[in-house]
Amino acid sequence: MQPLVIDLTGKKIIIAGGGRIAFRKAKVLDAEQADITFIAPDFSKDVIGLANQKGYKLVQREAKLEDFKDAFLSILATNNREINQLLAQSLEPAQLVCVVDESGEGNVSFPATVRRGHLQVAVTSNGASPKLTRKLKKELEEQFNESWAEYTAFLAQCRELIKKLSLSFEEKNQLLAELLDDRYRVHEEAREQKWNSLKSLH
Repeated sequence: MQPLVIDLTGKKIIIAGGGRIAFRKAKVLDAEQADITFIAPDFSKDVIGLANQKGYKLVQREAKLEDFKDAFLSILATNNREINQLLAQSLEPAQLVCVVDESGEGNVSFPATVRRGHLQVAVTSNGASPKLTRKLKKELEEQFNESWAEYTAFLAQCRELIKKLSLSFEEKNQLLAELLDDRYRVHEEAREQKWNSLKSLH
């Protein structure tokens, strides 16, 4: 399995299922501004609430093969193992498919992810031990605390400014490397001083 970072903005995502797991997958994708449709005979209160809040579509019936024809990503999360398996076997090989109760039947799995601003750290055991994955995610959440959100925003802002400076490639690289000093993550004052210093070079 090869990890990829994919922009799902505006992409059509079909979730077959309306229960707890379908809701969890949708919550993961919610921040991606994707076009999500749930298809299921029944929907949980959480799914209905999320759909109403975000404008996602609810189709109340069993999912059919043709429902997934134009989907960028299909998530098979019904509570019926046979239906999930049948749909997985019937979808085109080139489609992106996540089978929540048997990851080997699909070609997409959701890693445990820690997000801090621009920083995104993902970990998976590829099904070997979900407990290990959860343990590692908890450790990563502690290692990468909320200070990383402001820090990565600072790095992005500085990078854009440095790219526009009339300096050599080596000089720009040196400035970017200096920003990795941990004091810029920990101290807001250090970030402000560095930002002002960089602006003076413009």
